[in-house]
Amino acid sequence: MKKKANRENTVNNEKQDSLAKFCSSHEKKARISLIIAAAVVIATVGSVCAAAIRLNAGVTAPTENVELNVAEQYLEQASIEASEAKASGTMTSETSATPTEAPRLAKRGNLTGEHVADVNDLRAMSDEDLVDAIVSGEAGVIDVEEIETDQSQNENNVHHGEGGDAPAPTDTPTPVPTNVPTPTLAPITMVNFELGIDISEFQGTIDWAAVKNDGITFAFIRCGGRGWGSSGKIYEDTRFAENVRNARAAGIKVGAYFFSQALDPYEALEEASMTLSKVNSVSLDLPVVLDWETGSGYRTEDLYGQDFANVITAFCSTISQNGYTPCVYLNTSDINNRLGSYSGEILSKYKLWYAYPYACYSDGSFYQAGDTIPPRSFSFEYWQYSWHGDVAGISTDCDLNIRILGNTTLIAPEINIENETVTSTVGEEVDLLDGVSATTSQDYTVTSGITYTITDSSGQNVKEEQAIKTAGTYTVTYEYDDSFRGKVTATATWVVTEAATPTPEVSPGPTPGETEETPTPTPGETEETPTPTPEDGGGDVTPAPENTEATGENTEPSTDSAGNGE
Repeated sequence: MKKKANRENTVNNEKQDSLAKFCSSHEKKARISLIIAAAVVIATVGSVCAAAIRLNAGVTAPTENVELNVAEQYLEQASIEASEAKASGTMTSETSATPTEAPRLAKRGNLTGEHVADVNDLRAMSDEDLVDAIVSGEAGVIDVEEIETDQSQNENNVHHGEGGDAPAPTDTPTPVPTNVPTPTLAPITMVNFELGIDISEFQGTIDWAAVKNDGITFAFIRCGGRGWGSSGKIYEDTRFAENVRNARAAGIKVGAYFFSQALDPYEALEEASMTLSKVNSVSLDLPVVLDWETGSGYRTEDLYGQDFANVITAFCSTISQNGYTPCVYLNTSDINNRLGSYSGEILSKYKLWYAYPYACYSDGSFYQAGDTIPPRSFSFEYWQYSWHGDVAGISTDCDLNIRILGNTTLIAPEINIENETVTSTVGEEVDLLDGVSATTSQDYTVTSGITYTITDSSGQNVKEEQAIKTAGTYTVTYEYDDSFRGKVTATATWVVTEAATPTPEVSPGPTPGETEETPTPTPGETEETPTPTPEDGGGDVTPAPENTEATGENTEPSTDSAGNGE
């Protein structure tokens, strides 16, 4: 904001006094240390002078006058030395630090009191001088007890700003129809990302485990804010510490944001000081964000140009000096219209959380791999793409974000076939996926996810079981659905042949001139047929008549068991 004339007159009058000049150029602790040192000197000199008075009866100067004179001389000399040191550049804000103190930048917002600003000194400075003091590290932070708060101004603010529709996906391939050769796909660039949300106490009790299971990996959590009305008092988010602890316990990375309505660097310093007092009690993984917003009727509605840039610089610089990574939340109008010519300076120094919701996500759906992001000349690490997220574990709508982790170049996916002609016989089992793999758009080789169909010579689809049993030539069409670039296909030929007819096995015949002889019994040996005995069957046995024609001999008539002849 603009300088006030009465504030400048006060500063000019104060500069006339060397002691006041010295005190106003140092931090609170330095002045306290100086006063203590002066008191020690006064006491010491006073004791010496008192002793001298007692020894010199002729000296009647009052002790208190001697002590006062010595103190004034000491302070005047100290002021001269301090001015000379400042002029020579030998004095720094760390001069009073002891060797055992940790550097302030490593304290991560630990407000121990060694660098807490004097509010009256800061308020007396012009905006430009205060920004310079903040950037140089001389301003420090404000004791939270000196920040006026009003918890009744804690409201669930409605987002303001422009959104839009996703641009036409000119680099996204059209799905390939069945049985049409796969087109050659040129390499494209895809965003690597994480899914995130931002919430406040107005989301109520959150089931962070369910949030994690829904694919959310990070969250920005509100730690406090300033009322958007004219009074603009600061308030705290009552669930901040609870949400941070529970989110991190569920494995979600966490950052913090402060809903800012700062109008000048001093108010921005107040907001940064309150933010540091809150984040100091928890552990963070992500940046600390200045969530500066405005709209019709907001106290920030008329902030533009350098005044706006001063607010951002004051907040972010203070956050950075206390060991955290600063970030600023802005929409398109904030960047182009409010910051204007200062946008390049701000965006080159601090991370950007870009607010530009796409209408296609207003149904609560999540950003998907391969979806487009706003094409902008400036870079942004975080993108708030929806104000109407539907996330498991949260009973209300919440804002959806992605964190951009870089880009990946996607190549054309393809199917690789080692043997483009497969041959088998009827009834023979065949593994049609043997030697078949796919190269994904991210250049990975996979064997899962590949499917195939079989067609006969007339182009009709047939089942694999039918083709195994039927001789013929078949076309096998393989298909792979790439996660980012759609379907790709490739073909192979499968030939099923009839099994060969087996030739009957024939026994070899005799050699010509040779006859097949029946072995002749050796003389004296006869082939006898056992004669049954009565014991065998108990009945009459009639022996078979001998072949008289073969032997030429007469045969005796047989008798029955009684010896009667027939």
